[in-house]
Amino acid sequence: MNITEIIGYVAATVGALIFLPQVIKTVRTKDTKGLSLSTFILISINNSLWLTYGILSVDSAIVLSQVFVFPMGLVILFYKLKYG
Repeated sequence: MNITEIIGYVAATVGALIFLPQVIKTVRTKDTKGLSLSTFILISINNSLWLTYGILSVDSAIVLSQVFVFPMGLVILFYKLKYG
C-alpha cells in the first residue's frame, strides 16, 4: 500500500465518521429543528453519487466511506421528514 492509498483510506475513515455524532444526537433526541431538510436531501444525493462513482471506478476507499456515510445521511433525512 502506497502513501496515496493510505491517505485515501484515512480520508475515507474520517469522512465516514463525519455524521456519526449528528446521527447519534438525532436518534436519541428526535430533535431535527436545527437541521436543514434541503441540505440533507443534497447530502444524500451527493453520497449516492459518490458511492456510484466509487463502484464504477473500483475505488475501494470511496466505496468504503460511502457505505457508512450514505446510510447515516439517510437516517438523518428520515428523522427530519418524520419529526421535522
